[in-house]
Amino acid sequence: MKNVLICGAGMSATDLISYMLQNADQYDWFVTVGDIVVETAEKKIGGHPRGKAVYFDCYDNGIMEQYIKDSDIVISLLPPGMHAEAAKIALRHGAHVVTASYASQEMIDMHEEAIKKDLTFLNELGADPGIDHMSGMRSIDSIRGKGGELTSFESYCGSLIAPESNDNPWGYKFTWSPMNVILAGSTGACFYEDGNLRCVPYHRLFENPKKIDIPGFRDFEAYENRDSVSFRKKYGLDDIPTFIRATLRYPGFCEAWNLLIKLGLTANNYPIDDSENMTYRDWVSSYLPGGNPNLENSLADHLGIERGGPLHQKLLWTDLLSERPIKRVDGTPAEILLDLLLDKLKFNHGDTDMLVFFERIRYRLNGELYEHLSHLVTKGLDHDHTAISRTVGLPAAIGAKLILNGEIQSRGVLYPWAREVYEPVLNELSELGISYNSSQRKLHHSVDEF
Repeated sequence: MKNVLICGAGMSATDLISYMLQNADQYDWFVTVGDIVVETAEKKIGGHPRGKAVYFDCYDNGIMEQYIKDSDIVISLLPPGMHAEAAKIALRHGAHVVTASYASQEMIDMHEEAIKKDLTFLNELGADPGIDHMSGMRSIDSIRGKGGELTSFESYCGSLIAPESNDNPWGYKFTWSPMNVILAGSTGACFYEDGNLRCVPYHRLFENPKKIDIPGFRDFEAYENRDSVSFRKKYGLDDIPTFIRATLRYPGFCEAWNLLIKLGLTANNYPIDDSENMTYRDWVSSYLPGGNPNLENSLADHLGIERGGPLHQKLLWTDLLSERPIKRVDGTPAEILLDLLLDKLKFNHGDTDMLVFFERIRYRLNGELYEHLSHLVTKGLDHDHTAISRTVGLPAAIGAKLILNGEIQSRGVLYPWAREVYEPVLNELSELGISYNSSQRKLHHSVDEF
C-alpha cells in the first residue's frame, strides 16, 4: 500500500482529496489529509475507509515530520512559503512531492539531492501556474513540430465569479486564497513586448489594463503577472520578441483596485497601532488630508475621481467609510482591508465560480504569419467542487498518480512543461471536462511588420 499525505484541506483541496480517494482502492493507496482545522479535513474525506484526517500545523516541524516520514508522496497545498519546508522533510525520508505553487529557490536547490534519492518534486501543477504552463508548452511544441517560428506568446488566466453570480459592483468574489488577492501585483511585473523589456511597478500595474476579447465569450481586462521574463527561458523561447503572462478580471476592476493601492490600503509591511479600537471610517480618514468636514467628498477629491460617480460609489459600497469596527489587533493595512472584503466579496452558497484561460501565439511558417488562439472556460459544479478546486486540485492529483504509478520517471525538481507531464495530465483533464478550444488563422500582414 502507498501512503499519500495531502497537506491542507482548504478551498482548493476538495477535488484533489476526492480524486485520490476515488482511486484509492484501484491503486491501493491510503490517503491522510492534514489540516489545522481537522473538521474540515474530516468533512472532505466523508468517512471513506481509505482516508484519515489529522491535525497538521505546517509551522510545527515535529508534526510535519510525524506524518511526512511515513508517506510515499506529499501533495502540498500549504502556504507558498512552506512547500520547501515540507520538501526538506520529504527529502530526508524518501517521499515524492507535488505542489500547485511556483517553485521557490529553496525548492530548486533540492534538485540534485532529489535525483540522488530517486525522488520527483513536481511543482507548479495547479491552474496558474499549471494548466497554463501545460497548454502553452503543448501549443509551442506543436507549432515547432511543423516548423513554425514563434514571434509572440501571451497567456492569461483569471479566477472569477460566474456571470450569473456576479451581483456586486466589483465583479469579484473570493474563490481562492483571499490574502493572495489583496497582495496581487505588489512586486510589480516584468515582461517582453515587441523586443523590449518592460517593467511596471506596483503603483502603476493596475492603471492601464489590457483589454482582452475571448472569441464567443465576453471582454475582460488583464494586468501583467509579476515575472514573465524567467518563463521565456523556461519555455525555451529565449529570443521571442513578445512574452506576456497576465491575470484576467472583469472590466472596471483594475481601475477601482488601483484606488485602494493609491490610498495605501493594500500595504502589508507595517501595523496600524491600536487598530482594534478604530472604525473603518477612522482608519481611512487617517490617510486623507485634514480640513474637509465631509469625508466622503474628501475621499473622492484626494483620489481625483468624480464625487458620487461610479468609482466613488464602488469604494463607498465596500464600507470603507462606515462605522463598522475593526476587529484586527494591530493589523497591517492589507489585513484590515482583507477582513472587510471577506464579508463584502464573500463567495456565498449558491454562487458559481469560473476559471478562464486564454492563450494567443503568433508564429511564422513558410513565409506567412499565423495566429493561434486557445481558450478554456470552466465553471464550478457546486459550492464545494468549485472551478478553482477542480483546476488546482485535479492537475496535482493526476500528477501524483502518474508519479506513484511510475509513469513520470524523471527525477529531481520537475515542472509541468515537460512533455511526460503535460500530455497525460491534459488528456485526463479533457476526459474530466476541462479542455481548451483552439483555432488557427492566417494574418493578412506582411512578415516584416512583426
